Amino acid sequence: MTEEFIIFETAKLLKEKGFDWKCERTIDCNEIIRKYDYPQSMSCCTEINGELVEFLCPTLYVVRKWLRETKNLHVEVSYMHGDYWIYDILTIPNHDLVGLSDRPLVHYKSYEEALEAGIQEALKLI
Repeated sequence: MTEEFIIFETAKLLKEKGFDWKCERTIDCNEIIRKYDYPQSMSCCTEINGELVEFLCPTLYVVRKWLRETKNLHVEVSYMHGDYWIYDILTIPNHDLVGLSDRPLVHYKSYEEALEAGIQEALKLI
């Protein structure tokens, strides 16, 4: 089993929303993931000409946990008959369904694809 890491777009959103958990990897604007010997903090983000081009790159699991523990949001992924996946975003502890009002219903091909999309939407709601 391999660890599934976030994509660059999600990494940028995480930085904007204050993600500050230790990570062992970063991702750059070319979607290249690098491993470091020591866990990195937010100060490791690389900047070129005033633009950030490298960000912390946690796993999907770590981001999902961060959303639950710091923002009280849970991204729930469900498998649907017809061989596709969807996600919902729920509040903790009330279990209220939340989300962007203009989100179209998308059928994702994999659990990880649906989870990444759900994480991105949850970050946009913060």
